[in-house]
Amino acid sequence: MNKTNPGNNIASLREYLQREENISFQDFDNILHDATDILQRCTSPGQANSTQGLIYGHIQSGKTAVIITTLALAADNGYRNFIIMTSDLKDIYDQTLDRIQRSLDGFQVLGKRDFQNYAGSNSFMPLALVSSKNAKILRKVTDLTRRLYWHSQTTMIIDDEADQASLDTNINDPNRPASSVNQAIATLRQTLASYAYLQTTATPQALLLQNRDNPFRPNFVVPTTPGTGYVGGNYFFADEDFTTSNHVRVVPLIDVTSLQDSDIIPDTLARSLLAFFVGAAILRLLGSTKNYTYLLHTSFRQANHLLAARLVDEYRNLLAVELTIANRNSIHSISQNFREGLEEAYADMQRTFENIPAFEEIIAEAARAIASTEVIEINARTGAGVSPNPSRRHTLYIGGTKIGRGVTIKNLLVTYYGRDALYPQIDTVLQHARMYGYRHAELPAIRIYLPQHLGIRFCNIHRTDNAMREKCRVSHEAIPVIPLMARNIRPTRRNVLDDSTVDIVTYLGGQSYFPSLPISSPDILGNQTEMIDNLLFTFDEQTPYSVTFEDLLHLLDFKFASPESRGTWKDDLIRQAVSSIGNIPEYSNQAIVMVVTRSSDRKKDQSRDYRGISSVLPGGFNPSRFNIQPNCLALFLFKFNGKVDYLPNRINRGWDGVPFWVPVIRFPDGNYAFSVNRT
Repeated sequence: MNKTNPGNNIASLREYLQREENISFQDFDNILHDATDILQRCTSPGQANSTQGLIYGHIQSGKTAVIITTLALAADNGYRNFIIMTSDLKDIYDQTLDRIQRSLDGFQVLGKRDFQNYAGSNSFMPLALVSSKNAKILRKVTDLTRRLYWHSQTTMIIDDEADQASLDTNINDPNRPASSVNQAIATLRQTLASYAYLQTTATPQALLLQNRDNPFRPNFVVPTTPGTGYVGGNYFFADEDFTTSNHVRVVPLIDVTSLQDSDIIPDTLARSLLAFFVGAAILRLLGSTKNYTYLLHTSFRQANHLLAARLVDEYRNLLAVELTIANRNSIHSISQNFREGLEEAYADMQRTFENIPAFEEIIAEAARAIASTEVIEINARTGAGVSPNPSRRHTLYIGGTKIGRGVTIKNLLVTYYGRDALYPQIDTVLQHARMYGYRHAELPAIRIYLPQHLGIRFCNIHRTDNAMREKCRVSHEAIPVIPLMARNIRPTRRNVLDDSTVDIVTYLGGQSYFPSLPISSPDILGNQTEMIDNLLFTFDEQTPYSVTFEDLLHLLDFKFASPESRGTWKDDLIRQAVSSIGNIPEYSNQAIVMVVTRSSDRKKDQSRDYRGISSVLPGGFNPSRFNIQPNCLALFLFKFNGKVDYLPNRINRGWDGVPFWVPVIRFPDGNYAFSVNRT
């Protein structure tokens, strides 16, 4: 759409969100700005075409408000038909349906129980169908759109958490049909001649790595802006030095075997519980009336959840007794471990609270409220979930692996990570970052306990997300290159990516890459060699020059690799990876360019059947000889003379008779890599 104008639906929504959800007018204006950017990239009502885009939110940032605002703005600008696909989990589905019904009072809203019997209406009101991502329910949506003749009208489809259940999990098995939800969504879209398909997620790695012709790969990306009071990775994990962090506390990994053998709660876990009860007491003494929560991630096994829940509950009971004694007598009348632990928790909170009540007041408040505590084990065995409005003063959640996406743990103060994964996935780790969100009011009491290597992993993933987000913000394109700030990290689950086109780990830090079969045909080169000659006119051979990333990318903005070229060099992907490196602060904006030679007589290699080259840099070549630092991105350029050289069997081990340039890119040293889709 070329132009959009807010109307009555936006005006009504603006007032509702300020009144009912405390979203300020200033924050709403930022949301409306994002929604406008999204809608202007969508199919215009009445046009017989389609588009697909990605709304790139932040973890726990309230992207539902962006979705609802986009719906309202679309209705104000000619859209009348809407489909919202959300989680198949009952709690999340009901929450989404309820919020849309409450927020969009100018819409007619149908839930999934209404689809089968709805006969249509003569009303000109916008109609929104809120469906769960369940193949059976989605088929009912498709049937309803046919009955309502939506095939000839323009429809907006919102696919919430589109990377979770919508992708084809059978993509690598040619003997099996597409997975059921993927197939149902594809069928729905095929029924419509005019639509905008909008995917939403805070973890788009799986979507961005889809093949270029895959209908679930977005055509455009709009990163959203979190509202006032949001705290996320920029706040907690901007730095790997946790010794000065106000909120991150480094602890050992929980040894589950030792836990089972000793049947005693680990000391660091006990101290995290003390910090929680002390922090909650302080907030209440300062006027808060909220109920607060604590989350313990132990291991992936349910038996360990059960053990941890029992030990935490037993410790809570012991603490209740000690607090009662301390309140009736004095802090010195309780056992040394509890006294020192409570004093340590108080000292810790003094670092982040400006005006902290007296220690004795906090003990009295904690003693008064600790009876109002519930310990909940969250896993498939118990069937328990996160309460949207906990009724007790303190809720301690144990487990949490199965907490659904989009579920907010309300008023979460303390998170304890005691488990690990061998090959963690960026999207999974981020989705478990429950401590992110609108937590500014509780920020002084927020603590995150985790092992050092997990903290570093969160930092690496945060840096990856920042680099992706910045690239998408500037280009608004679906980038096919995902930076991995540590090589043992994976972007997403393998079963939704095409094995034949996706490299999970490539373009490694410290490694060099070049086109194995460079373009040498004069018909394809045109005047490319002359253009590069002019760009490098002032560059002496064997002399490194410091340049900006922008200058280096300008030198790479040519076609170097033949379509038949093997290996990992792909012109566009190399440029994308270099651009991503430029967004990482430690590599700043400086790079090195060096013309190695303008007269290479390099020929194709027999080992490659004269179909390419296995190396470009000469043997023994060492950048340090030229004072090129290993943590600096470097581009080495070779000008091949391009001479024809026929062997007696008439195989040309040379080229096509004209000179041409061949680049070699060396990535800065580091434990990073990239995931790429070669299409």
